[in-house]
Amino acid sequence: MIGLIIVSHNRNLGEEIINLTSEMKSYPFKVVNGSGTSGDYYGTEPNIILEAIKEADEGDGAVILCDLGSAVMNAQMSLEFLEPEQQDKIVIADAPIVEGALVAMSANCPGISIGELVEEIEESRSFSKLE
Repeated sequence: MIGLIIVSHNRNLGEEIINLTSEMKSYPFKVVNGSGTSGDYYGTEPNIILEAIKEADEGDGAVILCDLGSAVMNAQMSLEFLEPEQQDKIVIADAPIVEGALVAMSANCPGISIGELVEEIEESRSFSKLE
């Protein structure tokens, strides 16, 4: 199945997003925390994200959800270190991290393509909290 990587500027926040949204998980698939830095400060690092990608992708690809701009930049950088055939199977979703993770947990199922899953996840950009 398609893996999921959460990339936040804080490792603990990434873990809590996984804990919160895992309640919606219907099928077993890898969800990996690629958040934080090797030091005691906020941020993200391409090497941490790269290791998370390698762990999450069991052959069907993986989707990355990021919290803020530099997390996206570092996720993009980490993709450059993958073999070209693996790069094609790793997608950074343009979606809010919590809502996107909730959708990913519930929509990821056997037989779904990575394109279909990303489309579902990216629909979370239009979720209204007030209507």
